[in-house]
Amino acid sequence: MNRINRIGRFLSYLVFQNIAGLIGLGLLRVLFGERGWFPVPAVQDILTPILKYFLPLLFAYTGGRMIGSHRGGVIASFVMIGMIAGNPSDYSMLMPAMLVGPLTGWIIARTDRWLTDRIPVGLELLCYNVAAGFIGVVLCLFCYAEVAYWFVLGMEGIHGAAKLVLESNYLPWVALAVEPGKVMFLNNVINHGILEPLGIQQTKEFGQSVFFLLETNPGPGAGLLLAYYLRLKSKPRDNARSSLLIQFVGGIHEVYFPYALMRPLVIVPLIAGGLAGNWVFVLLEGGLVATPSPGSLIALMLMAPKGMHLPVLGGVLASAAVSFAGSYLVLAWKGGPASDDPAAMAVHSISEKSEEEVPLNEEPQRKTIRKIYFACDAGMGSSAMGAALLRKKIKQAGLPVEVGNCSVDDIPADADLVISQTRLTARAQEAAPRPEHLSIVSFVDASFYDGLIGRLRSEGPQGAANEPESGEGEALFTPDHVQIGAQADDKWQAIRQVGGLLVRLGLVRDDYIDRMIERERVLSTFIGNGVALPHGVGAADTGILKPGIVIAQYPDGVTFDEGNKAYLLIAVVGGEQQMGLVSRIAFMIEKPETVQALVRAESPLEMHRRVSAFLQEPASETNE
Repeated sequence: MNRINRIGRFLSYLVFQNIAGLIGLGLLRVLFGERGWFPVPAVQDILTPILKYFLPLLFAYTGGRMIGSHRGGVIASFVMIGMIAGNPSDYSMLMPAMLVGPLTGWIIARTDRWLTDRIPVGLELLCYNVAAGFIGVVLCLFCYAEVAYWFVLGMEGIHGAAKLVLESNYLPWVALAVEPGKVMFLNNVINHGILEPLGIQQTKEFGQSVFFLLETNPGPGAGLLLAYYLRLKSKPRDNARSSLLIQFVGGIHEVYFPYALMRPLVIVPLIAGGLAGNWVFVLLEGGLVATPSPGSLIALMLMAPKGMHLPVLGGVLASAAVSFAGSYLVLAWKGGPASDDPAAMAVHSISEKSEEEVPLNEEPQRKTIRKIYFACDAGMGSSAMGAALLRKKIKQAGLPVEVGNCSVDDIPADADLVISQTRLTARAQEAAPRPEHLSIVSFVDASFYDGLIGRLRSEGPQGAANEPESGEGEALFTPDHVQIGAQADDKWQAIRQVGGLLVRLGLVRDDYIDRMIERERVLSTFIGNGVALPHGVGAADTGILKPGIVIAQYPDGVTFDEGNKAYLLIAVVGGEQQMGLVSRIAFMIEKPETVQALVRAESPLEMHRRVSAFLQEPASETNE
């Protein structure tokens, strides 16, 4: 799955770098093409060389440059000329350009590496360029004589199958694969790797293509987010509203994926919504003239040719209506969503160090945070949005911190903190094991950014405030904060027991328990691994008196939802400190064996000893 995601990320990055050219092509068609608002026959003299030469050469150069630097891009363009010249048909050469470019760049990069220690001093420039020229000639002639022919045969088969699907009215059923694939973050592979090349060829033949609408349709996601907006309350409701606006108008579909994963059953109405929209597109013969990227309603309307706006809008609204109706019923079933608000779920902090960097007997120190990167699959959608939000808040706070965005597989070496969605954090850690990692389910959670700003302020110039001062660990968590061998008939009684312990310790006021119950009624706080994190409706709750952590152990378990049992209930309160506390707790409960050790703890002192080790060393694994 990771390999497929990487392929999709690479294709997305390749396309996004050249998306302005595709949009320019689309606008030419919309305004002055044969079916445009102001038809100008002579414009076809511009469209033909754009399709035949400009776009394939542009994509080949970009793909070659991404892997083989500038020389790789130049030779990839040279090789692509051979492909174009050897193509006797009218098939678009964009798809082979997306293959030839990266492959040529890879060959150039490997050749440069091989030559590095074999070139006499002073002849580097000559040898590198002569070698690249020879490679270009060989590949160009090979593509002209052989590859172009086999490509045409392959494209005839692909387009024959696509035509068969279109004529058989099976096309709407593509939603059975597209909608689940999008939720699993395969949207880039589906759109840029499969549907977009098919759409470009179909547009060349018919002036528009329905393939551009199958994945980019924002309707299913908008219906899901609208259902969440009507079902949620308070701050989670605001987060859902922000996500709806960003997804439907901004075109960043990734913001609704966490909401779908929260309650997997909603994939059924998402598929139904996709089917409904596809049927409308097919019945009304809807289509676009170019890729709408990002997939927002505005982009769809811009890329719709004259007379196609109502069919396109009808399909989007139909898919949104069906998705909304089904999602609302799923969320209403059994009282609401099955897990916590995706924009307010606990984030966790993980900072891995190599054994060489941190001696076994030396306590690790958290680095001063000077550069923060948001990472998403392609590095240009949700991560750019999250970086922009945090950059604005950091500027308002006057903090000396740089914020950027990147692909989850290409995290810069100078990163101090990396923020990624929960499903992508493992890939981010693999790509960059040294920085601290924050997992978050949604990039639109205002409380997350406020908590992070509070942490950055508290760290100060030396970045050491995050380490507990003398006695601070005891104030946050003592043996008195632990309840061993608790029992409860249901989760409501258990939450009241934990809330009562918070009150007795003077951490919260009595009314905070009501808000813990309110949060649980909206969305379950069971997070998996046998652990629940009951809490109120916000880190800045006025009922919180001072920071602290309490843990209640339930050896027999407490049923939370759909058979999930929690054996540990952990309540964390702390205002601006809450995010840091939750980060340490989340790191602690990440491994099942750690949770089992806490469930088996026989005394508050034992529980306190184990948990305190993690509170003192949040950035590394502790020895049990």
